[in-house]
Amino acid sequence: MIPLWAQIAGAAAAIASITSSSTQTTRMLRSRTAAGISPSTWILLTISSVAWFGYGVSVRSPQQIIANGSWVVLIVPLTWFMLHDRPRRVKLLAEVGIAFALIVVIALGTVNENIPGWIGIPASLLVSAPQIRYSLRHGRGPGISPTAWAFLATSSYLWFAYGIGAREVPVIANSGIAALLGTAVVIALLVRPQPQHLASSAP
Repeated sequence: MIPLWAQIAGAAAAIASITSSSTQTTRMLRSRTAAGISPSTWILLTISSVAWFGYGVSVRSPQQIIANGSWVVLIVPLTWFMLHDRPRRVKLLAEVGIAFALIVVIALGTVNENIPGWIGIPASLLVSAPQIRYSLRHGRGPGISPTAWAFLATSSYLWFAYGIGAREVPVIANSGIAALLGTAVVIALLVRPQPQHLASSAP
């Protein structure tokens, strides 16, 4: 049985995750662009969100289903904005591909509940690296929200506490490192402000 303190940490992590994804979604919809988000981070974030949602389903964790489900929802507009210069049929195929991947991951979770988690770990650990590099090289674009990444890092610290209490090794391994890397992304976004030409064109 999961201790009460761990359940509270998981609930808090879910709230932080939902706040993070909703903040980033709002930022993109207002600016009507995903500029500032690394393409590699977008791909890894898609894999991570789908895999961890599947893991939440496989272990029947309401906290993880809700938290990662919010990120799966974010992936829909993010994919659309990232493929803004591609034909509509390409965008639709990408969305269908995400839905298919979600079905496959959930199916794998019925074979072994840890499979989705082990799929999500590499993506989650790598997702921050290209964003750090991209932000340091290009500055903070109008489509990315530092606040969203701050909440995401906070949720990782809380998931680490939850993983310890729940004794879920994939969660511990993933969230511990992801918390540190997420913090590094926030620092990178703060030390490299939005380029002036982008700031002047943003609504």
